[in-house]
Amino acid sequence: MKQALWLLAMAVAVFGCGAKKLPSQAAAEELQRSFLKTNASMTNEIVRASDALQASNYVAAILIMDRVVQALVIDDAQKQAVDTLIVQTRKAVEQNPKLNSPQLYQALSDLQLRVHGEN
Repeated sequence: MKQALWLLAMAVAVFGCGAKKLPSQAAAEELQRSFLKTNASMTNEIVRASDALQASNYVAAILIMDRVVQALVIDDAQKQAVDTLIVQTRKAVEQNPKLNSPQLYQALSDLQLRVHGEN
């Protein structure tokens, strides 16, 4: 229940801002901003994840970020950016259930667990 309320608050924060950018574009930019100070190879991975997100390739975006999170110790701003990606992905699946797949579900679960641990 606590996690569901937290995700709802994140969704409101991300989508209720009145921003003129598409949510996927805003999420991609947040990822890139929050990971600016990582090494070159990780920066390339963040760009790939952002590009995948903007192309609505949610599985690729989530899998790439899962590898990034495994390789780095991430700070709170980076966790928030990853959470935005997760919320954006879930919102896209709600709007288009055909996007949902066992692979995406597992990737989302794995990323959530890596970022926040067990609840």
